[in-house]
Amino acid sequence: MPQLLLELFCEEIPARMQARAAEDLHRLVAQGLARNGLPGERAEAFATPRRLALVVDGLPAAQPDLREERRGPRVGAPEQAIAGFLRANGVTLEQCETRDTGKGEFYFAVVERKGRPAAEVVAEVVADTLAAFPWPKSMRWGARPERWVRPLHRILCLFDGRVVPVSYAGVAAGDATQGHRVLAPEPVA
Repeated sequence: MPQLLLELFCEEIPARMQARAAEDLHRLVAQGLARNGLPGERAEAFATPRRLALVVDGLPAAQPDLREERRGPRVGAPEQAIAGFLRANGVTLEQCETRDTGKGEFYFAVVERKGRPAAEVVAEVVADTLAAFPWPKSMRWGARPERWVRPLHRILCLFDGRVVPVSYAGVAAGDATQGHRVLAPEPVA
């Protein structure tokens, strides 16, 4: 099953914030993925002075297809009620089913939604997580409105070995990281 690797590389994160930031990253991404039908088997977050990282194993390749039934007005209800129900669910009267519920016959709309690819969902979840990250103290840099604990330099976001197109504070995700600033300053793919 596919794996998600997320690394946020920035300037030095204060030591007192590192452990909590790793927990918050784990919690926000895991909740976002689960809310969108992509629960992972195992997730682990890491923190160093210059980076936060998260690895989520066992993600499905796509969201599951959904089939939802919605009960509408009673058969023979006023036209306005039926029209409102059809408009709200995006169906026509011919697409609705008529069922006897024991309390009379009602219209039922069956809405089927195809699951989206997991990479699209991951991009949305990561972008939402970065925007809502709960730093106790954060800053802005340059003329950007986004906030982060220290200036963000790189985002590494890979799903199943491919770059997920996400960006934050003018930094687009890629497939490279950086080692130690003195011992290995060159980007590493």
